[in-house]
Amino acid sequence: MSIVLNKEQKVDSQESYTSCTDECGTIVTVNDAFVKLSGYEKEELLGKNHNLVRHPDMPQVIFDILWKKLEQNKKFVGLIKNLAKDGTYYWLFNEISTMSKKGAQAKVYYAYKQAASKRAVYHVGNLYKKLLEQERSGGIDASYRYLEDFLSFRGVTYDEYIETMASTKGLFKGSLYITRKLFT
Repeated sequence: MSIVLNKEQKVDSQESYTSCTDECGTIVTVNDAFVKLSGYEKEELLGKNHNLVRHPDMPQVIFDILWKKLEQNKKFVGLIKNLAKDGTYYWLFNEISTMSKKGAQAKVYYAYKQAASKRAVYHVGNLYKKLLEQERSGGIDASYRYLEDFLSFRGVTYDEYIETMASTKGLFKGSLYITRKLFT
């Protein structure tokens, strides 16, 4: 386990970061940009669970939402704070989709990631702090209740809230995803 430093890494806003995992979250592929950002060697990532780069500031409720969406073959879009090998952290918007090979029963999960705006990190980061506080005091159910109240007060769904955070910088601009709607 890495030492957690309170130091943020700069993420190249012109770069795209990708990873692909199997149904258990084991990393099967990563691109060179993600390898460099994470600080791990490619061989250190492949075959390991993706939670290797999970930052302890990430609330479990977000990953619960992620897995529920993927189990329903729906796309997940969210802001994730990751932990680099050297203990620094970095924020990436993630679009994670389920992919199946023709004729195969096993699924893989493809994550396309890009830098997040300071605005998104500020607002979502503050929400995540509250969600984590709720989880620590009352478990994941308390965190879900807080998130539901937070979203209800704003009159939006989780996807709509994340879309407002992503859209100011043109999330996935220039990617293959630009031609299709990100939030369905």
